Amino acid sequence: MTSQWTAPVRDFMSRTLISVRPEAALAEVQRTLEAHEISSVPIVDARGTLRGILSTKDLLHVARLEISNPERTSCVALPMKTAADLMRVAVLTIDELAPVGKAAQEMLRHRVHRLVVLREGLPARIISTRDAMCAIVLQRVKTPLEMVMTTDIETIDLNDPVDVAVERLDDANIRGLVVLDGRWPIGVFTHTEAFRCRELPRAMRKIPVERLMSYETICLDIATPIDRVANYARQMRVRRILAVHDNALKGIATGFDLLRVMSEPN
Repeated sequence: MTSQWTAPVRDFMSRTLISVRPEAALAEVQRTLEAHEISSVPIVDARGTLRGILSTKDLLHVARLEISNPERTSCVALPMKTAADLMRVAVLTIDELAPVGKAAQEMLRHRVHRLVVLREGLPARIISTRDAMCAIVLQRVKTPLEMVMTTDIETIDLNDPVDVAVERLDDANIRGLVVLDGRWPIGVFTHTEAFRCRELPRAMRKIPVERLMSYETICLDIATPIDRVANYARQMRVRRILAVHDNALKGIATGFDLLRVMSEPN
């Protein structure tokens, strides 16, 4: 870790801690995730003790996919369980005084998008990949997008049905699909969209994925410097930057990809 990443985590962490209690129903956890547009939430008890963490990925995995059942009107249904029943107790944490570069290294090492920030041993805030990107903006890092982007991309055609997209998210153990119109990306279908389709009547489960995908995407040329990429991602609150060139999708960059520059030597 180089000297420009030594500023403390507390300079970059979230302003508030969004959490749920262990006794919260999974439906309440889901509503919290959707309301705050986050992909995971810490489980904190009445004494302020960190008990675990739950993500949209966890909820989607446990949900019952009953697409073939004609008696059901939901595409995805959550079981009647609480956060304590499903939460993962191994939570990755970092002290608020630790350097932001250390936070980036931990997120990369464990492939997680956020760490719970501790103050005197108790959960106080969150630092996410998006929060840590602020350090890249401040340091004006000019590495081009193509040097950090991922070229192994999971895609789906805009005309493929929604139920196929939901199945692929669960079966392939991935976070999202890029929706293509020919070679050009037009949106993404993630766990958030998968949960929103749960109320669809059975007759609508065959509608094209374009109808339910998220349009909250940014397409940037592969030559774009990553400080600008990070600024776009932060200001527009998107989790994925789609890298394009010559009217085609060339790669994708998430917070993981951008944060790699914070763990490499100059």
